[in-house]
Amino acid sequence: MGTLGLDVERGLFLGIDFGTTNSVVSIYDFKEGQVETIPIDGSNIFPTAIQFETDPEDPDKLSRIFGVQAKEAAIIYPESTVLSVKRLLGSDEKIKILVDGKEYEFTPEQIAGEILGYLKQKADEYVQEELNIAGEFSGCVITVPANSTDKQKKMTKEAAKLAGFDEDNIYLRLEPAAAAISYAVNERKDKKVLVYDFGGGTFDACILDIKMTEADEPRITILSTYGINDLGGNDIDKIIMDMIYEEFKKMTNEEIDLFDYTVDDGVSKRQKTTALVRLAQVANQAKERLSSSKSTKVVLAPFIQEPKIVNINMEITREAFLNHKRVNPLGDPAELFEKMEGKSVEDLIERTLECVDECLKNASLKVEDIDEIFLVGGSSAIPRIREKITEKFNKEPFKSKISPALSISQGAAHYCNMIMMPTVKGPVVQEKTIHPLGLEIAGRRFMEIVKSGLDIPEEGLTVEAEELLMTNFDNVTSMAIVVYENTKPSAEKKTSYVTDEGMKRLAGTSLRGIPPKAKGEEKVKVIFHISQDNMLKVTAKSMSTDGVETELSVDDLY
Repeated sequence: MGTLGLDVERGLFLGIDFGTTNSVVSIYDFKEGQVETIPIDGSNIFPTAIQFETDPEDPDKLSRIFGVQAKEAAIIYPESTVLSVKRLLGSDEKIKILVDGKEYEFTPEQIAGEILGYLKQKADEYVQEELNIAGEFSGCVITVPANSTDKQKKMTKEAAKLAGFDEDNIYLRLEPAAAAISYAVNERKDKKVLVYDFGGGTFDACILDIKMTEADEPRITILSTYGINDLGGNDIDKIIMDMIYEEFKKMTNEEIDLFDYTVDDGVSKRQKTTALVRLAQVANQAKERLSSSKSTKVVLAPFIQEPKIVNINMEITREAFLNHKRVNPLGDPAELFEKMEGKSVEDLIERTLECVDECLKNASLKVEDIDEIFLVGGSSAIPRIREKITEKFNKEPFKSKISPALSISQGAAHYCNMIMMPTVKGPVVQEKTIHPLGLEIAGRRFMEIVKSGLDIPEEGLTVEAEELLMTNFDNVTSMAIVVYENTKPSAEKKTSYVTDEGMKRLAGTSLRGIPPKAKGEEKVKVIFHISQDNMLKVTAKSMSTDGVETELSVDDLY
């Protein structure tokens, strides 16, 4: 591999696919004009896992174990191990761990920052020791699901900052667009491509228009995207867990509830926790084996040892795996289980295809308009998905030269190239607004300010509301500014309401200190600014000479 010809002033940039289950990091080789995935602890695919233990040199401190070792340690030390932290980014939930009887509390972004920091450290060591490059990674491009909320994006950036990346050099880009780059640089043809991205925690469908420029480089335009932030491979694992747990219930006459730590059923909390971690791991392994075999054996011997030894030894066929209807909450919150109860793998795959339909509809395209389907994410390896895609589009998905698990990270490395060396030839992604954005106005109506499909220039997109807001009553001194996103816009409806299906409240604040005047005399201008990270800032300003102004970042007002 050639030397990385990087701008020394900005340092090295790392492309990161930070996944729910696994993470991958890649770099761009400017001399060779290609990307390389960096092995972390000897493997290109790194489990997104961390385990804490007492520092042997200082009992008041914690030491960390990452990746494969942490994932394996979860079986023995479940209470001090954190898995799937990406699903918690953007929430206010605190993560509590127990180490040697002491409880510690972290935010999701702190845990994510620890893991990203380890990836950065290992990447630094790799380029210094294996590639003989001085310096370290000061910047990064991290990919995020297409339907990430602004708060999730902000917390991802915060995690990267905690990991040691320079705040000004942290960039977020959409996962499907990064995957499309990996596809486009190899194919180099004009095509409309569906990226079907089924990861560990999220699903995204994204349609892209790829056109070759006069310089023979691909220009990628996002036509539409549609996804589900709480559907991923973890939910498919839960269906296999459900199958195994049903067998366990039969063997114990439903006298033991592994998910209830308060009931006195003879099983300690520690053994229940350990059993559940093992259950999740064998379910994930069984899912992977069923991608290449028509049946697999699941053995948990012993599964529990108190109040009696229970061994599980069962055969799961691919057909049973696809059609089993989930019946147990398995520790899921009530709201999530309500969505998953009675659902099979076939049902979940059907939900992803409904997203594909919405994506086609939003792009004003038909099935036959799609030239290629690019499968991305570990869960897309399920054979039934390839079968259903083939049936729907009457063509086989693209057989990539790149592993679906590596394509997003390698696309992120191409983004590093674009950021570091904007004058150098390479693929270009035209970032666009995904959904209409606007405000709630009188009568709970939705006033659209930003349309979908608008180009976002490098410096960001600024859109001023065509209409000024007016006070509705005499002598009011404040006005509510409530921002909504219309995820299901309708071409037929002339008037939209914030109560319509698909309307998502993003943020709210108040413009205070408005000069008291008669109804309608005081007017307020509203301006939306969207960065290339698709992060939104809204400014509201009173138009009077002694007027006031407020600015809200949607990402920190959930």
